[in-house]
Amino acid sequence: MLELKNLTKIYNTKSGNVYALNGVSLTFPSTGLVFITGKSGCGKTTLLNVIGGLDDIDGGDISLFGKSFNTFSPSDYNDYRNTFVGFIFQEYNLLSEFTVEKNIELAMELQGSPCDKAELDKLLKEVGIDDLKKRKPSELSGGQRQRVAIARALVKNPRIIMADEPTGALDSNTGVQVLDALKKLSQSKLVIVVSHDQDFAEKYADRIIRLVDGQVEKDVTFTESVMDANVYENDNSLLIKEGVDLTEDDKNTVAKAVKQRKKIELIDKLSYRDKVKTDQDKIEKITEKVALRKSKMKLKSSLLLGLKSMGVKPVRLIFTILLSVMAFAVFGLFDTVANFSTPNIVNNLMRKAGGTVSLYGEYIVDYDVDDAYEVKLSKEKIDQISSSTGYSIKGIYDFEDNSNGYVRNNLTIDQILTYNVVAGKNYYSKSFSGFIEFGQNEIDEDGNFSQFGYKVVCGEYPTLEYVNNVPTTESMHKIAISTYMAESIKNYLGVNPLNDKNIVELKDFIGQKLTIANIDYTIVGLIDCGELSEKYNQLKESTSLKSTLRTLSDDFNKQINSGAYKCVFAPYGMLANVKLQNNNATMYYGGDSTWTLNSGADGNRSVNKYVYSSKNVEPENVMLFSGEDYQENSLNSEQVLINIANLGCFFDVEIKRLDEEGKTTAQNLIAHLGNSKLDRQAQEQSLAELLQVLGMTNKTKTAKLTKVSTETRKMTAKDVKVVGVYVGLNDSRAVSTYIYRLMMNPELMQEFDVCIDQGDYSRIMLAPRSNLFGSRTIARYMIEEHGLSLVWYGNTALNTIRQNEAVIRQGADLFLYIALVLAAFSVFMLFNYIATSIVNKRQSIGVLRGLGAGGKDILTMFLIESLLIALINGIFAVCVGAIGCVFVNMYIANVMNINIPFAIFGIRQVLLIFGLSIFTGVVSSAMPILKISKEKPVDLIRKP
Repeated sequence: MLELKNLTKIYNTKSGNVYALNGVSLTFPSTGLVFITGKSGCGKTTLLNVIGGLDDIDGGDISLFGKSFNTFSPSDYNDYRNTFVGFIFQEYNLLSEFTVEKNIELAMELQGSPCDKAELDKLLKEVGIDDLKKRKPSELSGGQRQRVAIARALVKNPRIIMADEPTGALDSNTGVQVLDALKKLSQSKLVIVVSHDQDFAEKYADRIIRLVDGQVEKDVTFTESVMDANVYENDNSLLIKEGVDLTEDDKNTVAKAVKQRKKIELIDKLSYRDKVKTDQDKIEKITEKVALRKSKMKLKSSLLLGLKSMGVKPVRLIFTILLSVMAFAVFGLFDTVANFSTPNIVNNLMRKAGGTVSLYGEYIVDYDVDDAYEVKLSKEKIDQISSSTGYSIKGIYDFEDNSNGYVRNNLTIDQILTYNVVAGKNYYSKSFSGFIEFGQNEIDEDGNFSQFGYKVVCGEYPTLEYVNNVPTTESMHKIAISTYMAESIKNYLGVNPLNDKNIVELKDFIGQKLTIANIDYTIVGLIDCGELSEKYNQLKESTSLKSTLRTLSDDFNKQINSGAYKCVFAPYGMLANVKLQNNNATMYYGGDSTWTLNSGADGNRSVNKYVYSSKNVEPENVMLFSGEDYQENSLNSEQVLINIANLGCFFDVEIKRLDEEGKTTAQNLIAHLGNSKLDRQAQEQSLAELLQVLGMTNKTKTAKLTKVSTETRKMTAKDVKVVGVYVGLNDSRAVSTYIYRLMMNPELMQEFDVCIDQGDYSRIMLAPRSNLFGSRTIARYMIEEHGLSLVWYGNTALNTIRQNEAVIRQGADLFLYIALVLAAFSVFMLFNYIATSIVNKRQSIGVLRGLGAGGKDILTMFLIESLLIALINGIFAVCVGAIGCVFVNMYIANVMNINIPFAIFGIRQVLLIFGLSIFTGVVSSAMPILKISKEKPVDLIRKP
């Protein structure tokens, strides 16, 4: 089965080369008990190691069933030991982390075979350690450990058993038992025993090979011959053949032995052993396919080994983890500042807001000089934001306050006397902040608003009623209000001496008339928009804003403005119907800059900041001077329209040139055109007559449109052509001294920095939800530096961030370098511990490889240990880092008086800490393991 050809093994020492094996050639059969004997240092153990694949050779060859070891890869040697060899080491080489039972089971597990508990118990009983299987090796005597090593070798049922001084630590009786067992095994296996005990060798060996100075001095084989005698006497004992009739001479011999007190034994046959020189040529050469079996250590065992290994030096492990945890945690903390990001801060604030969040639009002309203005958002833009973020969004819109002709952000409640100074003025509101609509499909039978968490608590939600597809005026003026606004109105009405409303409880509001901006509405329902914290109750009692309440008041206003507490709940479709009355036109705000239109010799005329876009005005609302047809959005970027009511001031120069009769005719025609009751045909006829009088038939008038930025004094000017007028829009307040609102092409609007994404909604409200990616998208909208951006309504966080951004960024660079140093230190600490821990387990690695474990098994075992340490380190570091961020933010808020959490311990820091920990664990395991895997198992077992 095994053939050794001219083996050479040389050890390099300080005194020169030493030949441990020098030209050894041997052939071993597939069965039999072979003893290798000789003095210490003769090469016995070396020969055993090279045959077992624990050590390599410097010359010659070893073949197994005709397959040369020279063709083996390093992993093949592991598989060879796993498949064919069972080692009984002289130094036992048990794994101290495992029990006796687990040490033995592991040998079977590596072969991929399930362990038969009954067979294992039988084996333990045979070697006399069945009562020790739950003990650790450290709890056993030397003889008991040797028995465990023997059982571990036998449990694999290997083809070859190699024993290095198997009886060295045993008493004589136990030694006999072990050799009897090996003798029995040798009938079906090849058993090679290294021993210095010549008597045992003479008694048990089928063959004895004696080495001297690395060479075979003697190689003898024993033959057994049966004797015809019934008794056999030697110096110490008398052997009697069992079951025979003794002759008189035999009886005399027995009597003599008894008198001499010799040991008398009964045996089944009498035989004697002859020694003959081994004729290796007569050993049958067997060739068969060598099927090597890969080791298969279970993940459970690898995990157990890793866990056990962690407990070897617990104090050092705890100390290392504590240091690395602190280093990793501070690294993560510093990284939060080093990677300061406005979007991250805004995103964090958005997700922590909890309830609804309210935003409004702002158009940024020039970010560097803070040239921006507030704009309304279109439904298309709101739908786009909703689609890109996943948020349910509601728009809040304003109607014009007819009392003064301007659009108001706060719609006054006419019943409340605003001059009354009463307790709670910092808590209760005196005005509404806009209208909001919900459809019936958004409210369930119990009055719950599915997305926003609101609830109808009294009355009902208003709906439109239609007659001939037109909503009734009565239903258009039905509204619901929040319970907060009802409380506010009740508070103010209670001190209003003019109050004639009998409102005692909130339900008394149902059916009451409420005048908002000179328009009467009927309250049909009350909406609970969410409970307000009791901490705000002290604001109800205050009559002035004390310094101690200023922060609380600011916080209260942020919460109130973030939801629909101050909104009028309008019936769904109300805005659409109001727009129909104004021909669906949308006004576009042009910012706070000064606009002028120079239309003649009398100089500039002021232009209102609002303009109309030709893209959403119907052709029937446009009349051109040239008489040509107007198709939708047919104005080009050099053409504008003026309101029909502005004809007088616009044609002022031309009118002055007329004689008195002409002036009178022109002025009469202009006055006539101002009659809103004229139909289109009458308007067109009157306009044609006016142009005829002015001599402007089929002509356009050139004017210069100028915009001067209030902030930067930057001027934008362009010659435009006034090609006609628009009619039918809500511009009844246009007066002769102003060119009130122009109508432009969208391209021309953009030239003059007018945001074309405007619509009807002064604010939008986001439904509360945990949406990481959606909040990030919203945050990006909020930090736009050009064009349309979003601003957090009632929350000055972004301004605070921008004011302190420069200081934070200066410190961020320093923090980055400190964080990198800490990261390097953390990695070094963890790497050093794990790498050193693995190096200290060289012997265990050698034993596992001796049992047949492959490099993959070894790497997996230590990787698990390292990953466990890395995970423990990562978990604690993340917790400590997150807690550290809390204290940093508390310092920023309390000492620096900046109530913004600049240190945000987020997913980035978690991934960095765990990534570095795991990376360190993998590298610190893989590097020493890969290095150790190149070493010979015998060197690892010796643990130099």
